[in-house]
Amino acid sequence: MPLPALYGEKCESILKTMFRNFVAILLEPLSYVLFSIALLLRTIIEKQVKVKVLFIYYLLAALGFGYASWLVFKNENNNWIYNLLYLPGVVAICYYFHETFYSRRNKAIVNFFITLNIIYFVVRMIVFGKLVILDSFGYSLLSISVSFLSFVYFYQLLRHVNEFKVWANFDFWLISSYLLYFLGSFFIFLLYSNLTYNILDTYTYEQRSLLSVLWGVHNVLLFLSSVITLVGSLWVAYHNR
Repeated sequence: MPLPALYGEKCESILKTMFRNFVAILLEPLSYVLFSIALLLRTIIEKQVKVKVLFIYYLLAALGFGYASWLVFKNENNNWIYNLLYLPGVVAICYYFHETFYSRRNKAIVNFFITLNIIYFVVRMIVFGKLVILDSFGYSLLSISVSFLSFVYFYQLLRHVNEFKVWANFDFWLISSYLLYFLGSFFIFLLYSNLTYNILDTYTYEQRSLLSVLWGVHNVLLFLSSVITLVGSLWVAYHNR
């Protein structure tokens, strides 16, 4: 093969590898940074406790998942970071919904889901102590919980329609982004968990590539969700000046 053609193929291969690593590894912490920026803007303007709690979680997640990405490049286990950040995510997100809902019934639904997730976490992580294996089922439980709460929010929104434009409300942007991410990631987490347990004994290069692609799709959903939240934060700040 002529040298220029060989050089071109090598460059193309390097670029593809860099792109795959960015999507599968680096896009996740970047998304949490965007979430943090969006929520920081809201804390400066609104100073609501629910927004501050969510901001603290996303800032913690940005740092945690940034460290998790670094561990990937060192070829070290980072599943324990995901498992430890599961509970703070449950508490922060469910608390946001609790403070957003009006009725006692809707707040009771939030209490049910947060209790269910906490009980699962205690049994899974503390009783059985499984920190080194990614708890995909736990994240599936969180995803279906947030998806259900998002539908409850939109039902509440329809029941209290007024002249106030919904796109001038940050809750609308954030929870819309949640529905996009968590509803899509629910199926990804279920499939990821099933694939992980089925290939633990072999874990070939092709199987690792399949998991990377699947997690890359998850990261794309997360990134789109963070962009929607950031755009919404800027939009609301601009129109509520």
